[in-house]
Amino acid sequence: MTDSAGQRQTSNGLAIVQIPVVRLTPPRQELELHFSQVSYSVKSATKGTKQLLHEVCGQLRSGRLTGVLGPSGAGKTTLLNVLAGFKVNGVSGQFDLNGQPRDLLSFRNMSSYIPQDFEMLSLLTVEETLRVSADLKLPTSTPLEQKQKIIDDIVDILNLQSCRRTLVRSTSGGERKRLSMGIELITNPPVMFFDEPTSGLDSVTSLQVMGYLQRLAHDGRIVVCVVHQPSSNLMRLFDDVLVLAHGELLYAGPQAEMLGCFQQAGYCCPNYYNPADFVLEVGSESSNQRCDALIEQNKDRHSSIKRLHKLIPDEQTLMDSAIDLRPDSVVRPKEQVSFSYQLCVLMKRHLRVMSRNLIAVQMRIIMHVVVALLLGVVYWQIGDDAAKLPSNVACLFFVMLFAFSGNAMPSILLCLQESAIFIREYYNGWYSLNAYYISKVLADLPLQFTCPTLFIGISYFMTGQPPELSRFLMCWAVCIITTFIGHFIGVIAGSLLDMQMSIFIVPASTIPLMLFSGFFIRMRELSWFLRPICDISFFRYIFEGLMRAIYGYDRGHLSCQSEYCHFKSGKQFLKDIDMQGDEFGWDMMVLSLVTLLLLIAFYATLHVSIRRAL
Repeated sequence: MTDSAGQRQTSNGLAIVQIPVVRLTPPRQELELHFSQVSYSVKSATKGTKQLLHEVCGQLRSGRLTGVLGPSGAGKTTLLNVLAGFKVNGVSGQFDLNGQPRDLLSFRNMSSYIPQDFEMLSLLTVEETLRVSADLKLPTSTPLEQKQKIIDDIVDILNLQSCRRTLVRSTSGGERKRLSMGIELITNPPVMFFDEPTSGLDSVTSLQVMGYLQRLAHDGRIVVCVVHQPSSNLMRLFDDVLVLAHGELLYAGPQAEMLGCFQQAGYCCPNYYNPADFVLEVGSESSNQRCDALIEQNKDRHSSIKRLHKLIPDEQTLMDSAIDLRPDSVVRPKEQVSFSYQLCVLMKRHLRVMSRNLIAVQMRIIMHVVVALLLGVVYWQIGDDAAKLPSNVACLFFVMLFAFSGNAMPSILLCLQESAIFIREYYNGWYSLNAYYISKVLADLPLQFTCPTLFIGISYFMTGQPPELSRFLMCWAVCIITTFIGHFIGVIAGSLLDMQMSIFIVPASTIPLMLFSGFFIRMRELSWFLRPICDISFFRYIFEGLMRAIYGYDRGHLSCQSEYCHFKSGKQFLKDIDMQGDEFGWDMMVLSLVTLLLLIAFYATLHVSIRRAL
């Protein structure tokens, strides 16, 4: 019988996954990747060089599903990264593809890698996610009808019809795993690597996902996946297995011959025992054995296979095929579409995601309107009253504070959500760094203009500031550039640091600069060694710009609604707080320079992020 999950139940209760018969065109060429004497080491400033892989040998073949097994810390994910070409520095050994030294760049172009935590934009639908992948991964010359057919085929193959128009955040764990496969299937790669594709899934869903991987493999692909502790049902799906322990390969070969090889080395699996659990126990640290017999047996096995297939190159070929170990070596596929098309697709994606983001867009706009109304009620029509001038200055300081912090903190969260996605897509050759940078800056502009415009438009007139267009435009310009500064400080912190550190660093590094804005203490009253800080505090130029916009440029005498008003003219007040002179243009020039420096810093931050991910 068949249940709703697409599985057939046998008489003994065993669930067999039923896979749709629809399939992509199988890869034309059969592939065999042979790797031998592969080692990988990392350098640590405190512990020196640590070797994570020790001369591992094995082979991967088309049409076979290969599982990588081993206890925690055995080096499974490290081996997968090395085989996929994502780890380059510190790698040594020989890689041969169909008897020829592997060209790493060509191999990256023909393979795909799906990490354990495959981040996706949660506010796109399943179909929109696949559409973006198709637009960026397929050549520009690909007709729209062909792209749509590829998407439809993938949806059918991976059984995603029911969630096709569902937002990614509303999909189940199994659907997300299948969607991550679909994203990489857009180009129909002949080699696919999966890191823990069943993590976080129940046994039924895990069996479904592995069933899809088996079908992909049997269609003629090399499919390799790391599985931490597979059940006996999952174990039966593997054609080949690689068993790791302490960075060394105990076995690499057909799953059906695995227990026999272990038995030859003196390790007998009990009857009715899960083979996966058995080999994990053999390779675990609790065994206190290095399993030398298994390691040497595996090396001998694959060295004989290599001689049989005549895969040993001459000395010059071996030198030519060696991996580039320069510190700056980066293996990254070339983009498939033009820069302008990348920019267009990324802009559409950014704007679509932002329009659906409740916190980043809708709530932020509402927050600016509500706070502006509250500010207007608290400081109702005090802008022209000389007796209430200190209160009006406090009002303008709050405008500066809110324009900055109201945009810096939300920008941290936005950037943290996108950083992992950007790194994965960049290294897979979806788009260039310049295209992502420009699209990110441009896509954020509508929000950076809308929020401060609503805020200053409401609060300016409710608080009774001068009803002059020129002064309003000057205040508006200061608020806009303050928003830019806060936004870029937030995205820089979000790109470089984790959430806790970002939320701590941004306030901790900017709030002290407010002390030197001129609001809390006049500059001439500061100690001589502190005065240079005023020159580098952007809050000084923001506050100074607002003061000059409101009280400068011959505003004249203020109305006095009480018996005595100490400051009756704006000029007198600006002189008292050391902000005399109609130099609004100078303040804006300095703030524009700060914004430009932050734009450059954001670009450099993206560079650091992608280099750090190596």
